[in-house]
Amino acid sequence: MDGVVFGLCALFGVAGTALSAREAWRQRARNEYRIARFTRAVAFGVCTVGVILAVPPIEDFIESATGMNNAAKLGAHFCAILWCGSLQLMLVDWSYNQDVLKASLYARVAFAVCVLATMLPLFVKTTAESVEFTTEYATVPGVTVYLMVYLAYVAITCGEIAFLCSGMALVARRSGHAWSARGLGMSATAALLGVAYSASKGSYLVTHYLGHPWPLRQEEVVSPLLAGLAVISLITGLTMAMVGKRLASRKAALSTT
Repeated sequence: MDGVVFGLCALFGVAGTALSAREAWRQRARNEYRIARFTRAVAFGVCTVGVILAVPPIEDFIESATGMNNAAKLGAHFCAILWCGSLQLMLVDWSYNQDVLKASLYARVAFAVCVLATMLPLFVKTTAESVEFTTEYATVPGVTVYLMVYLAYVAITCGEIAFLCSGMALVARRSGHAWSARGLGMSATAALLGVAYSASKGSYLVTHYLGHPWPLRQEEVVSPLLAGLAVISLITGLTMAMVGKRLASRKAALSTT
């Protein structure tokens, strides 16, 4: 299941990264640099790397090559945090005015750094040949704490992404930008799927701690599907918004000639 889901995510990620990087380069060539364009390309790129690391054969190869147990999982989780953080920065640049932009950006960067700084010592202290950082090893306290920190960050950031995307979708719809509105609406839905992914894994960890977990086999199917749908929908939605904005710019240029 993981191989199929994350392999498909990787294909969408490569396509989205290529389109976003091309758009960012074109805008840079016109001296129209924006943080949002750069962070969107970075977000898609790190997401692609993260889902590739989550593909089981790639994961086994990375661990064999580095000689470090759980190396691929650590890399995938770090990529997920960078992906969510980059999307936050992109949407903040789109949504906030210049008076509060810098403070908003610094706050979100500091939050991501604190989460990474918390996860790394937990990983170093807990990792072992007999331990994997999955819900299957919820009996290991270090694994549960590590995953809960990671999942809490994903839930918080995806919640903000959903809020910002839904607000911008309403503005785009009122402005008559149908493609952008649909893309941002899809992105908001995708972010909610990210929250659902965190709730799925997190609820298993909490119920396991309380002694009444729901079936692990179900969690191992539901959580990857939610994660895969979130990634694919978010990349598709933001790419639609990007294309819609370009179409609107062309239409405006033609109407003035």
